[in-house]
Amino acid sequence: MKFQISFTNLLLCWGLIWMPITFGSEDYYELLGVNKDANNRDIRKAFKKLAVSMHPDKNKDDKDAHDKFVKIARAYETLKDPDLRKHYDLYGEDNQNKRQQSYQSWNYYRDNFGIYDDDPEIVTLNRAEFEQTVETGGDVWFINFYSAMCSHCHQLAPTWRKFAQRMQGVIRVGAVNCEDDWVLCRNENIGSYPSLLYYPDKEKFRGDRSEDDLVKYILNKLDIDIKQVTPSSWPSYENIPRLLFFSDFSGDGPSEETRSKVSIMLEGLMTVAHVECEKYDSFCEAMGASSGTAVWPTKEDSHPVFLGGLEAQEIVNQVLYHLPEPPIITLKDFEDLHEKLQDGASEPWLLYFHMGEPESARLDLRKLPAKLPGIRIGRVNCGQSHQLCSNLHIHRYPVYGVFKLGGTYELYHGRSLASDVAHFARQSSRAQHVTTLTPDEFPLSSSPMLVDFFAPWCPPCMRLLPELRLASQTLGSSVPVGTVDCTVHAGLCRQMGVNSYPTTRLYNGSNVNLFTGEHRASSIVEFLEDLMSPVVQELDPDSFYEIVGKKKEEEMMLVDYFAPWCGPCQQLAPQWRKLAKMLSDLSMVKLASVNCEKYSDLCLQQGVRSYPSIRVYPLGSKGLSQVA
Repeated sequence: MKFQISFTNLLLCWGLIWMPITFGSEDYYELLGVNKDANNRDIRKAFKKLAVSMHPDKNKDDKDAHDKFVKIARAYETLKDPDLRKHYDLYGEDNQNKRQQSYQSWNYYRDNFGIYDDDPEIVTLNRAEFEQTVETGGDVWFINFYSAMCSHCHQLAPTWRKFAQRMQGVIRVGAVNCEDDWVLCRNENIGSYPSLLYYPDKEKFRGDRSEDDLVKYILNKLDIDIKQVTPSSWPSYENIPRLLFFSDFSGDGPSEETRSKVSIMLEGLMTVAHVECEKYDSFCEAMGASSGTAVWPTKEDSHPVFLGGLEAQEIVNQVLYHLPEPPIITLKDFEDLHEKLQDGASEPWLLYFHMGEPESARLDLRKLPAKLPGIRIGRVNCGQSHQLCSNLHIHRYPVYGVFKLGGTYELYHGRSLASDVAHFARQSSRAQHVTTLTPDEFPLSSSPMLVDFFAPWCPPCMRLLPELRLASQTLGSSVPVGTVDCTVHAGLCRQMGVNSYPTTRLYNGSNVNLFTGEHRASSIVEFLEDLMSPVVQELDPDSFYEIVGKKKEEEMMLVDYFAPWCGPCQQLAPQWRKLAKMLSDLSMVKLASVNCEKYSDLCLQQGVRSYPSIRVYPLGSKGLSQVA
């Protein structure tokens, strides 16, 4: 009886951390009519089109209309959520977690679904994007948490659009549909709609929701630093890049709001100052202006450039136009800088690969030097340096890449706004042991390497990459991290048997282990530490008969018979390691595993016919006597 109680406790302990998955037959991608590489916006648009045409309200003569609609609604609910989509791609439909599916009226899908999908100034955020850009990006955000069922949310929408246009380039303006991302809204303690929150303070706006009041609230929150110039103080600004606003009683120049916005938009690039010409008319007369704007783009400039325009974005674009462009990098230049990086004799580089990009992209590029001290910046014209871009497998433009100490590099796959690029460059340059892999690096060497196969359109992939960089800073050179873009190297990914994204594996000689844990740096580090210093013993035929075959009565052995390609086996693996850790203080209990793909004869001899199979060789028995 003592053994039965102990064994029951072990099974309960294991049951709490692992549940089996059953598979459904529906292909959610086919149901929605989208490819497996569809992004969230594609999925949302496809579902809306089907929802409007297939809704039971419009198909009352079809007795199966309800069931058909429930299927597409379930497909949408799964594919729009990054975690559920990853789970579905790996294991199929999870029937145990299938809940009663509900849906909205036809009018809802026609009129209320996706309020801000067509507004470029407003970033519609899902949970993965929120974690990457709002929580860790370092920018100021003002986010509208709304419900498509809320009449006040629809009333606010036109004002929110105008506000976003008015504040473009000053802060980031976002929107979260709490009908779609209720977990995110719950995590942010959203209790009513619309809720407007200011980040990074996570402060809720409680004023009047007029456009002017929203703008006033934001400008009051920002740290606006405009120097007030006098004739005596002006010489102290003469050897730095600077912009000077002139104003007089006429009010012909840029408004106070415009001056404030320009100050924020040029923060880090130059000093922004203001002179009141009605007080210092002689000074302004000597400058040649009584209203308007002048800029000295670099510290070497002794003569100003006078700018036209009254709107902040117009003024800032003119300023950026007069800033120096980063230098062009040729193939020879790249070979030189790469050699220096390999030798540790250079700062990291951020390179901008382009071919006939719009002027706006080149203007945004000029903001980066001020945002990235300690990182050198250059640009590569792939029309002129085709061989260089081809060597790096760069076939889309524009794209940024960070080239790091030691010779590793990464390409950027996010939004091309300067703030997002700068955030990536800072993260990537610190993660020296994360690098981009191409078919040229395969087959891998016998040294351990963690390889992440991903697609840029995949939200879980984009959420995992920053966590891999964080994990690599803990692991150092002991386990380098490589990434493979499967949209560029589709043949390699097929060859490696990659069927879903992200697929993350540890390659260590002939051993390959799939990472199936939580997409957090701590989980990645734990996974690698467990494999490099295993708590579960991997048995081959010799060690199986030596350890299990000669088991003593006072010992208990639990053995997991698995196949690497088996989805439930992949789910069990991290939980099996957790169980081994939980039982590590019990010296009489040992956990082991047998790879039945590698040692098929052994598994057949033991009567293993399905995977995973857990066999318990209990206390009180010798050798291969078992109870399960």
